[in-house]
Amino acid sequence: MKWLSLLTNEWIKIFSRIRTWIFIALPILIIIGVAVYDKVTTDAEVNENWKQELSQQMEDDKKALEDAKKDGGDDFYVDMLESNIKQNEYAIENDISPYEKTTWKYMKEMAPISSLIGLFVIVVASDIVSSEFSKGTIKMLLIRPYSRWKILLSKFLATLGFAFVMWLVVIATTWLVGGFAYGFGGIDQSYLVVTDNQEVRERTVVEYVFANIGVEFIELTALVALSFMISTLFMSNSVAIGVAMFTMFAGNTIVMLLANKDWIIYTLFANMDLSTLIDGQNQLIKDLTLPFSISMLAIYTAVMLAITFTVFQKRDVKA
Repeated sequence: MKWLSLLTNEWIKIFSRIRTWIFIALPILIIIGVAVYDKVTTDAEVNENWKQELSQQMEDDKKALEDAKKDGGDDFYVDMLESNIKQNEYAIENDISPYEKTTWKYMKEMAPISSLIGLFVIVVASDIVSSEFSKGTIKMLLIRPYSRWKILLSKFLATLGFAFVMWLVVIATTWLVGGFAYGFGGIDQSYLVVTDNQEVRERTVVEYVFANIGVEFIELTALVALSFMISTLFMSNSVAIGVAMFTMFAGNTIVMLLANKDWIIYTLFANMDLSTLIDGQNQLIKDLTLPFSISMLAIYTAVMLAITFTVFQKRDVKA
């Protein structure tokens, strides 16, 4: 297919820029740095006497919980303290050390690095269309024997491919670094979660890791669609990147401020953090479920892509 040459060309454009390699290198350096820091600063005595450590944490959490209830503290904070106490009690009773480290546990702990990947994806996705207009190179693209939707599709797939490759590199690096630092075992290692009815349950870390990999792919697809739409709407690449970043930060802030509103579950940003729905831990909006959020992201992604392709098809390009 001749169209594949378009996709290849966009792929080359992305990886010919120095910033792309910086975006890939930074998470890798952070993953290595965190492991080295952890190995250097870890107190072996604390790990051996983990039950005493958890008992002290429980006492601190109980005092904080008592103070929060007296002062009418935030429900989310109170729930978190109660969950921590129940988990620690269960861990001590069932001899499950939260300090035991394996490569799978390290992968779970490093899951938040996806936020950094999302930031880099926003930059690439927000720039890929708007930069063609700001530099005037869009004219060269449009005179080629391809329809506009094919040109735009090649850019979208190239950006999506970059996001997925970057995430896979991070996954592989985390597993390798964690393996060399803590050992490649622990495939049956468990961690504790507290359900909505305040029951403590054991789940395997491997189960969480693979579930998180799946939901991160979904989140990245929605994030690329959002940034891609903004890139198409704004012809200035600097403005497009700025608007995309502001939209992400503003959207997350609004969700935090309005988390108690019933309608918030239907907004895009309320459904963007799927990782909290895997086991329901530290979930800000209690009414959300994983199937519901995935469905909402699919709807929003379809709408954003429809807007993107419609605007690009109808946009006039001055000679």
